[in-house]
This record gives sequence, C-alpha cells and structure tokens, in this order.
Amino acid sequence: MVKKKQTNKTVKKQDIFVSVVVGVDRNYTGLGEYLTDLSKLLGGSYENYEIIVIDNELKPEVAKEVIDILKVLPCIRLIRLSREYSYDIALMAGIQGAIGDYVVLTNPAIDPIDAIPSIVEENKKCDIVNGIATNHTKKDDLGRRTFYWYNRRYLGVDIPAAATYFIALSRRAVKAVSTTNRHDGHIRHLIRQIGYKCAEYRYEVKVDPVKTRKLRTGVLEAIDIAASHSTQPLRAMSWVGVGASVINLIYALYVVCVSVFKRDVAAGWTTMSLQLSVMFFLLFMFLVVLAEYVGKILKEARDDASYIVMDELSSTVSIADTERKNLSE
Repeated sequence: MVKKKQTNKTVKKQDIFVSVVVGVDRNYTGLGEYLTDLSKLLGGSYENYEIIVIDNELKPEVAKEVIDILKVLPCIRLIRLSREYSYDIALMAGIQGAIGDYVVLTNPAIDPIDAIPSIVEENKKCDIVNGIATNHTKKDDLGRRTFYWYNRRYLGVDIPAAATYFIALSRRAVKAVSTTNRHDGHIRHLIRQIGYKCAEYRYEVKVDPVKTRKLRTGVLEAIDIAASHSTQPLRAMSWVGVGASVINLIYALYVVCVSVFKRDVAAGWTTMSLQLSVMFFLLFMFLVVLAEYVGKILKEARDDASYIVMDELSSTVSIADTERKNLSE
C-alpha cells in the first residue's frame, strides 16, 4: 500500500519591512474594513510591516473606529495632526514617521489593496515608483494641460496626466524626501526632483483620481507649485523687464529725434496713454511675482514646522519583530 504524501502549500513571507501610509479622505467610509483587509494582506506577505493612518481632521466617528481597531489589530499607528493640512503635507508626516525598508503611500478610496505587493516588487528595482491609472477617462481641461506642459518645459518635471498618489519609496528615497527643507512638499513634484529614477506602475484604480476643482483653487495651487519648485517665473519677468527697458530706451531715442528734427510737436496723448498702461501692467505683474517669492522667503525664514502632530496612538503590538527596526537616517 502506497501512502499518499501530503503537501501543505504555504506562502513564504518576504523578509523585508514594509510601511504603508494610508492617506484618508475626510469623507471616506469603511476604513475599519479596509484596515482589516490590509492588515491580513501585509501579515501574510511580509515578516514585518506597519500601517500608518494619518488623521488629517477625520470625522470623529471614523477616528474612533481606527482607535478601536488599534486594540484588535497589530502593527497599526494613528498619527493625529493638530489641524487639517494639505493632502501632500499629511502624506509627508507619514513618510517621515515610517520605519520600513519600503514605504507605500495609498488612498483607500482610489487604490486597490491587492496592488500593494506588486508596487513593492517594482520598488525593489527602482528607488521610486509612481502609480499611473490605466482607466483614467476624464479628459484634462485646458488649464490642466497647460500646467503639465509648463512643468515639463520650465520646471523639468514630467508628471503623467494619470499619475496618482500611489507611490512606493525605498529607504534611501525616504531619507532624501524627508530631509528636504521645503515647507510646501508637493510629493509628486518632489520625488521627480531629488535625482533618483522614478519608474511607473500602471494599475486600475477604483475611481478616476482626477478631481473637478474650482478655477480659483487650481490657479492658486499652480502658482504655489511654480513658486515652490522653480525661480523660472521670476526669471521670465526679468526678461520681460529687459524687453520693456529696451522699448523704453527706443521710445526715448524716438522722442529725442522728434524734438531735434521737428519743431512743431503735437502732444501725443494716445501714445503716452498706451505707454503708461503697458508699463503699469508690467509693473503690477512684477509685484505679483515678487509678492509670491517674498511670501515664500518669509515662510522659510520663520522656520516653522511643516506640520504638528497632536497625538500618536499605536496597536498593542507595534511591529511583528520587535528586534528589527529600520531607523537609519
């Protein structure tokens, strides 16, 4: 009688430390179920992991749901910010608090859980990996396309139109991003400016990540990004000033020639009015650009904290292997 061999197929966990930073939208519901599924996935895939939830003015009931989960699930941390900050700054708080070999930024409302292991595998090959939505269907408006063109042409930052905040960073990339002294950390710009190669990870999102926003909001954000990451607007206005100076010089020479060669000179009201209107337009354009940069200089000179952590709560078991901590800076 031949005995049949029993084979127990077990998935071998990878001996790496993965940190997942969960950037939650304030109106997102179902966070408890999401964290349960995420914890199960990470616990079955990696020897060590941690889940960092950023409380960026979450609704009280949602925050309470996370606090209750801390008593049940291991390796979860809740970072509560003192007030509502921008989404990028909230993610930066998670990046700077992560201790894993690989750090993944994810949005529960947009990014599927099962894409996390795949982007981590890509992160092993490249220091920075940015998710690209394959089912991006909304057509970019003229303002968005113009801003992306401006980024490529003048800021040297090529951000795909379908790029999301689903980003994976290696430990040295985390260190490079964390040591920046920029207060307005626009993550998708910053990861492309630190010098490390940025690979693309294409995946299918739950919902289209492109948000419809008001014109005023989009313009202010575009100005903020341009002023934060480049001096090109200031240089552009400098060239405009040079051109205006040349025009003024030519006009001055013209006035001298007219006064020398023509005796009866009529007052040129139209020409003078046109000149004054153009000059004042340029003057106020200068003031707008200079005001933006003076504001940036003032903000940096204050040396204020980019964000303030009000509280930090952790699960009873903070990491799976208490002997392993990646705190290299």
